[in-house]
Amino acid sequence: MFFKKTANVRSNLLITSVVALVVSFSVPAMTQADDYKEEGKNNWDISLGLGLAAAPVYEGSTHYLAAPIPVVAISWRDTVSLGIEGLSFYHKTGAFRYGVGLTYDPGRKDNGKNIFGMSSGDHRLEGLGDIKAAMGLKAFASYDLYSLQQIPLIVLDASVTKLLGSSNDGVLVQGGLAMPFQLGQDWRLTPKISTTWANNQYMQDYFGITPEQAARSQFSTYKAKASMKDASIGLNVTYSITKNWFVTGDGRVKILLSDAASSPISATNINVRIVTLVGYHF
Repeated sequence: MFFKKTANVRSNLLITSVVALVVSFSVPAMTQADDYKEEGKNNWDISLGLGLAAAPVYEGSTHYLAAPIPVVAISWRDTVSLGIEGLSFYHKTGAFRYGVGLTYDPGRKDNGKNIFGMSSGDHRLEGLGDIKAAMGLKAFASYDLYSLQQIPLIVLDASVTKLLGSSNDGVLVQGGLAMPFQLGQDWRLTPKISTTWANNQYMQDYFGITPEQAARSQFSTYKAKASMKDASIGLNVTYSITKNWFVTGDGRVKILLSDAASSPISATNINVRIVTLVGYHF
């Protein structure tokens, strides 16, 4: 494996590497939004960050890309949020939180090149054709399974996403468990496990090989069916430098499963993603 700094798949890296990170440092922001409403303060909650992310060029690749990343997370009255993960509308009642939103899937390039002709060094997918970027509709929910003094210590979450692209229209179902806990006044650790199921269309789009693709590429025909796509384990660590400034590190190990693991597209079944950033919470 190697890391190469290029801009060619930065948009993919931004989406795949930062989503969990945005959610993780938005958790205290959402709690504070409730405080604002109760105390009559500003109902806007904004966090900005800049950092570095390293992630695979695509799921199953042994080639990695490192790139700088900007992060923006904005919420209003703990009911609307906007960030790199998309636009969400949600409602919270007691320990239960649910909502809907718009999200984005960056798709996948088959040649590893950007508009300037710069290459990621991974040409394994050449001949498969591009998977076009697509918007998606998402429904999600979370439940604070256990809380102490109104601080959630065990959180269950689930989501269903339907992609809306002409050639990228699969369905993803995700579920996870997080255990955020505070170490003193300044440190917060959040370990998490999660898994993803994908339908026939998604699996075939990203891990299958049609006869036409086989004729143009190095791969044989492969039919990928609906199955559990992956399982992940991760850890987020956030340190509050001051009342507003913070640093965050986020790492995740993803293991491809079932037909995704067996696909000839997957050069490896284990991928690692690492993100670090410095942020400011307004």
